[in-house]
Amino acid sequence: MKKKKRNYLDIGGIHAVLLDILSEFDRVCRENGLRYSLAYGTQLGAIRHKGFIPWDDDVDVAMPRPDYEKFHELVTSGKVLREHFLLSEDRGKRAEYPFMKIMDDRYRIKSSTHCEVKHPFVDIFPLDGFSEKDGKRQHRKCMVLDFCVDMTRWYILDKWWMYPIRVLCFWWYLPFIIWGRHRIIAKINKLAKKYPYEEHALADCTVWGALSNPLPREYYDSYCDIPFEDRVFRSINAWDEWLTSVYGDYMTPPPEGKRGHHNLKIYRVQPETNEVSK
Repeated sequence: MKKKKRNYLDIGGIHAVLLDILSEFDRVCRENGLRYSLAYGTQLGAIRHKGFIPWDDDVDVAMPRPDYEKFHELVTSGKVLREHFLLSEDRGKRAEYPFMKIMDDRYRIKSSTHCEVKHPFVDIFPLDGFSEKDGKRQHRKCMVLDFCVDMTRWYILDKWWMYPIRVLCFWWYLPFIIWGRHRIIAKINKLAKKYPYEEHALADCTVWGALSNPLPREYYDSYCDIPFEDRVFRSINAWDEWLTSVYGDYMTPPPEGKRGHHNLKIYRVQPETNEVSK
C-alpha cells in the first residue's frame, strides 16, 4: 500500500495554527479572570513585529503560579477547552515536561531534532518565587534536572547512519529512562514550589532552567492588551523592562545565522474545516 504523502505547512500555516491555539488559551484565561503574559520570543515578536517573529515557530506564555494552577484545575476538571484542544501534563505519571502545553490534535508534529509532544503547542510557563538567598543554587539544580528530562527522550533518526549512534548512546540514556521522566519532573516541581510566588520580591520561571531571568514580582502584577497579528493578547505593562533584561537591544533583529527556531514540521491529520484560519 502506497504511503500517503504528508503536506507540511509552510511558516505562514504554522503561525495560523499556533495563533488559534493561543486564542483558545486566551479565551479560557479571560473568561476565568486568570493572569498571563506573552513571554520570550512571542513577547518580543509582539513588540518588534506586531506578531510572530517571521522565522519563529513556537509560542510562549507565562503565568503566576496561582493562576497556572487554577488553569490546570479548570482544564482537567471540566470541559473548558473547545473540541480538538488538549493539555499536556506537567505532573503525575503522564508528565511530559515540568510545564504545560496546550495543543491542537488536528495536527501532528515531525521534529528534525527531538521528540516532544505529538501536536503543535503553546508553552505555558509557571512563575514561582525566586529566593534572594538560595535562588541561584535552586536554578542550577533545576538546570541539571532539566537536562535529565531531556535524556529520557530519543533523538529523531532522519539518516541511516544515526542508527548505530543511537545503539551506542543507549547506555547513556538508560539510567535516566530507568529513573523515569515523571519522577524527575516531580522533583523539579517540588524545587520550584519551595518559594511561593506571593512571598518573594522576585519571580522567575524556575522549572525550566534555561529560561531563568529573575525579575521584580511587581512586573507581573499589572497587565495590558497588546496587538499580535490580527488579534489582541495579554502582556505585562513592564514589557520594555522585561525585554531589555532578557534581550538587551531587543528592537535590532539578530543576524541570519543566529535566528533560532525549533525546526518543526507540522501536517494536518484530520479533515480540514473552517475552524482554523489558514
